[in-house]
Amino acid sequence: MWLARQGRALVPILVQPGATEPERSAAEELKQYLEKITGAVFELRQTDTPPPRAIVIGQGALAERLRPDIAWHALGQEEVVISCRDGYLLLAGGRPRGTLYALYRFLYTQLGVRWWAPWAQQLPRKRDLALPPLNLREQPAFEYREPFWFHAFDGDWAARNYANGHRPALTAKHGGKIEYAGFVHTSFWLVPPQIYFAQHPEWYSLINGERRWEHAQLCWTNPSLREFLVERVRQVLREHPYASIISISQEDWTGACECDACRALETREGSAVAPILETVNYIAQQLEREFPQVAFDTLAYWYTRKPPRTLRPRPNVIVRLCSIECSFAQPLESPANADFGDDLRGWSERCQRLYIWDYTTNFHHYLLPHPNYFVLGANLRFFHRHGVRGVFEQGAYQSNGGEMAELKAWLLAQLLWNPYQDDARLLDEFLRGYYGAAARFVKRYLALMARAARTFKMTCFTKPEDAPYLRYPVLRRAEHLWEQAERAVQHDPDLRWRVQIARLAVWYAWLVRWTSLQAEARAANLPWQPPAEKRLLAERWLERATASGPQGWQPITHVNEAGLTPEAFVKQVFAQRD
Repeated sequence: MWLARQGRALVPILVQPGATEPERSAAEELKQYLEKITGAVFELRQTDTPPPRAIVIGQGALAERLRPDIAWHALGQEEVVISCRDGYLLLAGGRPRGTLYALYRFLYTQLGVRWWAPWAQQLPRKRDLALPPLNLREQPAFEYREPFWFHAFDGDWAARNYANGHRPALTAKHGGKIEYAGFVHTSFWLVPPQIYFAQHPEWYSLINGERRWEHAQLCWTNPSLREFLVERVRQVLREHPYASIISISQEDWTGACECDACRALETREGSAVAPILETVNYIAQQLEREFPQVAFDTLAYWYTRKPPRTLRPRPNVIVRLCSIECSFAQPLESPANADFGDDLRGWSERCQRLYIWDYTTNFHHYLLPHPNYFVLGANLRFFHRHGVRGVFEQGAYQSNGGEMAELKAWLLAQLLWNPYQDDARLLDEFLRGYYGAAARFVKRYLALMARAARTFKMTCFTKPEDAPYLRYPVLRRAEHLWEQAERAVQHDPDLRWRVQIARLAVWYAWLVRWTSLQAEARAANLPWQPPAEKRLLAERWLERATASGPQGWQPITHVNEAGLTPEAFVKQVFAQRD
């Protein structure tokens, strides 16, 4: 089927009567992309009377006529239908997002369009454009998909890479998203101690014989608290009618209640999650008739990570299992992470809607090399094989500039759609598309770092002085590779800027370990060859980190989760003795 020849459009794009906003948006996006690719002008019209050849967008009478074999009413909300036969290209799917994803899957799989980052895309040029017969149906492997990196919050990037999580700026034209009421650590949001502790101290943790709320939790077994929570959650859901999930979860510290009822339940079930889960089950049961489309979410996190012996989450309860204690240089299924693997398997046997909260950055040092590049695919396959239905991949979420942020966000987005893709091929494809002629040097850098971290327990809070991949010989080799990468693209301003931003991670490592690296060089009897004198390197680093960039980029504002700015970081560097 020919769509264009010699830069002339041969088919119109049809939107059917009754099309939804995402379906109309899909038609407009297709028109724009086909015109960019072919140089032709495509007509966009609304009709249910088709010409002999056409592109048909979305559900409706035309779609039903073209594919009477499909039960359109039964499609999944994000299920994709791509069909090309008898002179018609059909891009359609379930509502609300299926048709939009059909468009993006078509552009990705058939035309080679890529959206690497909000400021970088790959767009082929084809004045002659023809399609083979197509009959594709897909739906995402995970119902909830959130690569939680700062640039991935761009709504267009998120939609084009199939992310549907809570944080991206996904609007009605994107088909919306999965919205939470509250997101995490919500117990004190639901029951503010500043309001209720004086009147109801029994609602808060008993610790060493005293009721308290500072660095404590709720007393989840308290009967009156449970009834209060039912009404409070009802109120929140009425105030947030678009929410499909509400979080009822512990605070981000320890301090579990030690009262007899909480302790007895924990002992019986062999897990500190039991009092929380029993209460969330109760709330979910009380409110499921009024809010049948809402799921009630809680955590299996830190001291509550172990699955209970007999207690089971209700079908409308989501448990988010967190991997925070793990080593992220090795796959989460590996012996290095055996305890987490056991917990995942245990929860998968007990929970009908199991989500994962995973960690893909170093929160103390967003810009520090964090070589998890080659385990992300294995982890997502591990999750999917054990029935996980949603994945939150937390990265450097407060600012651009996280180490290899663009690669990690894009790779995660593709694998969240289908984790059984060849992740090594995807990684190579990104490197070639985003870094051009520098790709081979960047890949050698990734391999260098990953080899050095192979047996190390790399956490999401690793200290620079502990990391074997930040030793002097490794950083000297890394510096050489980035120097070669920058030379390879020196005549292309866009590619050179991308390489220079990625290189900031290695410069950051030099700056935070300067004195220790000098000692390591002396101990190994190696010449001291840093990229530049310390002050000059810090000034260059700051200039690149805070400079403007291409459209869609924002300069770096955070170098860690605590909020350290690039300017404050460099002041710290200047204050250190060499």
